Amino acid sequence: MALTLGLQTGHESSAALFDGKRLVAAVSDERITRVKNDGGRLMDHAIDAVLSIGGRQRADVERLALLYTFFPEEYFVRESWTKELERRLVRRRRKASGAERPQMLLCNFLERLKARGGDFDKHFKKDAFLAGEGFPRAAVSFHDHHLTHAISAGFFSGFGECAVVTMDGQGDWGVHHTSGVFRDGRYERQQVSDGAGTSAGMFYGHITELLGFRPMRHEGKVLGLAAMGDPRPLYDAFLRALRVSADGQALTSDFTGADAEARRLGYLREVIAGHSREDISAAAQQVLEDVALELIRNFLRRSGQRKVALNGGVFANVKLNQRIAALPDVDSVFVFPGMSDTGNSVGAALLDMLAADPDALRDAEPLVDVYLGPQYDDAAIEQALAAAGLTGTRLGEDELVATAARAIHDGRIVGWFQGRMEFGPRALGNRSMLARPTESAINDWLNERLDRSEFMPFAPSVLAEHADALFVGVGKARHTAEFMTITFDVVPEWRSRIPAVVHVDGTARPQLVRADRNPLYHRLISAYHGLSGIPLVLNTSFNVHEEPIVCAPAEAIRAFVEKRVDCLAVGSWWLSH
Repeated sequence: MALTLGLQTGHESSAALFDGKRLVAAVSDERITRVKNDGGRLMDHAIDAVLSIGGRQRADVERLALLYTFFPEEYFVRESWTKELERRLVRRRRKASGAERPQMLLCNFLERLKARGGDFDKHFKKDAFLAGEGFPRAAVSFHDHHLTHAISAGFFSGFGECAVVTMDGQGDWGVHHTSGVFRDGRYERQQVSDGAGTSAGMFYGHITELLGFRPMRHEGKVLGLAAMGDPRPLYDAFLRALRVSADGQALTSDFTGADAEARRLGYLREVIAGHSREDISAAAQQVLEDVALELIRNFLRRSGQRKVALNGGVFANVKLNQRIAALPDVDSVFVFPGMSDTGNSVGAALLDMLAADPDALRDAEPLVDVYLGPQYDDAAIEQALAAAGLTGTRLGEDELVATAARAIHDGRIVGWFQGRMEFGPRALGNRSMLARPTESAINDWLNERLDRSEFMPFAPSVLAEHADALFVGVGKARHTAEFMTITFDVVPEWRSRIPAVVHVDGTARPQLVRADRNPLYHRLISAYHGLSGIPLVLNTSFNVHEEPIVCAPAEAIRAFVEKRVDCLAVGSWWLSH
């Protein structure tokens, strides 16, 4: 099969490289540019990063899989009917803050093109695009936003046959939820929710904004606060803003038609007045969970499926995922680890393969890992240390593991920078900050050290072979828990032993670490287990607040210089304050 490059352009841009069906590399643009949720001109940095990892050049790419999102405007033919729209775009761009808004507006412009007779291809200057971006051999295909979500979840679940549910703020043509079935390497969409004022992702984003946080970025803070509040005072009021339709197949609300989102936002602003942020969050979370569960349960019964694969930004909500797994209707659940838009580069490439060969995605195997980014050898690390005016101690693997485990056991914060960078929103042991989980106070002072204001506890990385002794219900979600995409109830006798990774509701969001997936990280946790009797470490992403997870050695070294971490294991090099 061909060398295929999938691209998610615009907000949360990324690139994914496939050699045949093998996913060779995937990188988010933000990790390279160091701008959170970056969506640059055409994510040149991510493209070049994945090609470099694969040992290829742009001229080698045979197939280019794209989505209907932001592209440089010189690659599109304009018509007279667009003049007023362009003027409005310019006016709104001037009012917009950050990089996301203009790209979303241009995405809507492309949707308008397609809506006017399906003439997108006539307006897209394909030859100019390929020449201008340096892809002389590539065949180009465009793919639907929610189809890319769905195919990634179905294919990488390894289920063979399952229900697939996608849910987010909004994708192409106003769609924000789909339900379908993945079977024999193909996906069939069966249910759709669209239209303004009915999106679950936008509903939760409204609550995020009204609480003073940044929507599309800080929804996790709302999730953390939800466990501290009472949903009852606002629950019924919030059901007016999000509920399941009468036929049980779609999402709806009281707010539809013109200016639906603005009216829903205004309504929510009025009804939450005088309520605590904890109660507001609790009601929003309860409504999201109940509505999503009803929708999913209805589809499982209609489709006859008992395994479910999930994708889309709403399923970054790990507590929701736990409740889905707990349904009696569900035998197993999988959440695609790149559940936000950044994962759509992977889905676009898969859809391109499927379009070229209807049998291309048969015999899918479960996702092995997401260590798909760049790695750096000791020579590159030594050069970065020298540039920072530092000298570290080079250790053999056994000594590095023992030294880091001892530091963690002694209460120090260890920056752990090893191997290939993870793809997706979670640090999974290659770009992580590690600490012992035995002190609840660590949440406050580590948040202060990292300039964060989190309301969730930090997550544990757990030796996979001990998971059932610590958590309830692992069996339905063992695979997806390798990617830190779901919470479990912590077994009561363990809650007091590992308070730093247990939330107030008694749950934790673990990463199950397998020796055959990440042997070095597994060895480190095992060494800490030998010292402490505790088969897990506290794991948080290696970054400060509002900064992407570190990618290159220089960024990890800067965190050490700024004393964000006490010790740094970067490749074979060890540094300690």
